[in-house]
Amino acid sequence: MKHTKSVNPLLGAMAAALAVSAGTFLPSAAAAPRANANGVTDLTLWQCGPGPGASSCMGAGYPGLIKRFEASHPDIKVNTRYIPFANLDTVLGEAFAAGSGPDLVDVNSSGDYGLFSSKGYLKNIAGTVVGQPNVRPGDFYPNEWREVVLRQGTFGVPIDTGTRALYWNKTLFKQAGLAPFGPTVTWAQVLNAAKKISALGHGIYGFRYAGGEKWSMLYNNIGPLVYQAGGQFINPGATKAYATSAAVEKAVRYWVALSKYAPASDITQQNQSVPVDAFAKNQAGMYYNGFWDIGAMTSINPKIQFGETEMKDVSVDSNTGGWILSVPSFTPASKMKAIEQFYSYVFAPKNEVDLTGIMPAVKASTPLDKAIQGPEYRIFWNILAQHAQQPIPLTANMYQEGIDILNAIEAAELGHPVPQAMANLQSQLQSLL
Repeated sequence: MKHTKSVNPLLGAMAAALAVSAGTFLPSAAAAPRANANGVTDLTLWQCGPGPGASSCMGAGYPGLIKRFEASHPDIKVNTRYIPFANLDTVLGEAFAAGSGPDLVDVNSSGDYGLFSSKGYLKNIAGTVVGQPNVRPGDFYPNEWREVVLRQGTFGVPIDTGTRALYWNKTLFKQAGLAPFGPTVTWAQVLNAAKKISALGHGIYGFRYAGGEKWSMLYNNIGPLVYQAGGQFINPGATKAYATSAAVEKAVRYWVALSKYAPASDITQQNQSVPVDAFAKNQAGMYYNGFWDIGAMTSINPKIQFGETEMKDVSVDSNTGGWILSVPSFTPASKMKAIEQFYSYVFAPKNEVDLTGIMPAVKASTPLDKAIQGPEYRIFWNILAQHAQQPIPLTANMYQEGIDILNAIEAAELGHPVPQAMANLQSQLQSLL
């Protein structure tokens, strides 16, 4: 998940995944679970991406990190296998169901972590990996660690995270006669800016969003607003839903009002590049997303003038998500000692910077990540340190909960009364808890 959590395991994606060299992705279940003839323990790690040297879910320095690990641990060999992001869920699901696959795996926090752990696909590493050097709960940002600790156990270690903020277009603000935003803004200020920028006409909108994709809706849109209003959809323990609470209904009403200043097509838009493209072309006044869009927007328009701010009503908040390093349940016990050494090495602060492609979950790694330390990134680090958290708990039913929330928000956008939409959502969410 760098900037998208959306993976839909359609049959077409399954067919495409399985058509790509079965030997590459699905090793035989009869593979020997022990050190090879040279006394070397072979570990296989599956991660998403087209391959080394290309964009993947790990950082650009990941291949070098593995080389350094193997040089310092000559009795361990790490074989990385890359799977296209769009096919990852399908390929992992097939491997887990077959009881054969990697020894280590990158798991997408959105949906996959809770789902795979609930099905028994992932090992509880609370008594093995957790507690090793560099893999202690206190080494990580509290909210990042809290998300991987489920009632049944701890089934992975958070690799990274990605916070979000509100981007505002300085060019359009000037054209609309709006004062620049400060480090935080009220909901009323954002709504007023959206109204005035939309009034410019000529295909310019005050706000843009991808409203038809569940993770975009949760992480970039309604999720942050619910926290900003002082509420939550589901409590951290995943035992109670609050869709009918005053805070949630307030956030939904505000979202409906703000979304009116975007084109109607945004309600069902699933392409998350659409808002950033419009913003970069000076056709959108504001949108909400992570730091990774800075590179995207400047590549479209090197002269783009933008600012960043945190929206605030009761409080300021942003939602986060990232990758989790897990051990499949079928990984043999004979490999766990090597796996523990691998975790300890890659989560060392200076190494985790190369492990991640977004923002490291290890607190001590933050000052070392020079690639995203410019002033335009400062707001995202501040959010991470202060209050970043997931929009809903990483439980087994997160996929369905995300769909239910998306459908309820869409109903409200289309004119259904907010109390009715939230009452329906409350019933749906509570039945899943």
